[in-house]
Amino acid sequence: MSKVIDIEYCGGWGYGGPALRLKKALAVKFPDVEINNHSAKGLTGKVEVAWIKDGQKQIIWSKGKADT
Repeated sequence: MSKVIDIEYCGGWGYGGPALRLKKALAVKFPDVEINNHSAKGLTGKVEVAWIKDGQKQIIWSKGKADT
C-alpha cells in the first residue's frame, strides 16, 4: 500500500517558496511518507495538498499563498 502526499503550487506567481516550507514541515510530521512537490501547469493562484493512497488522489487542502 503506497502512501504519498502531493503538493502542487502555482509557480507562475512565486508559490514555490511557501510550498517548499510546507513540504519540509510535513516531512517532519510524516517521516515515512513520500512527499512530492511540483509546479502546476498554468497559473492556479493556490497551493494544493493531496493525499494519494493506492493511486487515488484526494485533495485535502487548497488555499492561496498567504494561507500556506
